[in-house]
Amino acid sequence: MAQVSNIVKKASVVAVVALSAAAAVSAQATAPAPSPDAGAAFSVPVSGVLIGSSMLLSLVALFRN
Repeated sequence: MAQVSNIVKKASVVAVVALSAAAAVSAQATAPAPSPDAGAAFSVPVSGVLIGSSMLLSLVALFRN
């Protein structure tokens, strides 16, 4: 019986150490997201034209039916 008690003590010490290590890792602040690269996407007027033409074609298709 003494060995079972010894194993339980060792297992509980390992569990406490693992939980404290996990708590220390989760308490760290997360890094902010990186900023997007400038000029990596379409320019604003091109995107506006695409959205506008898509909406216009959708309205024409809606009125034709």
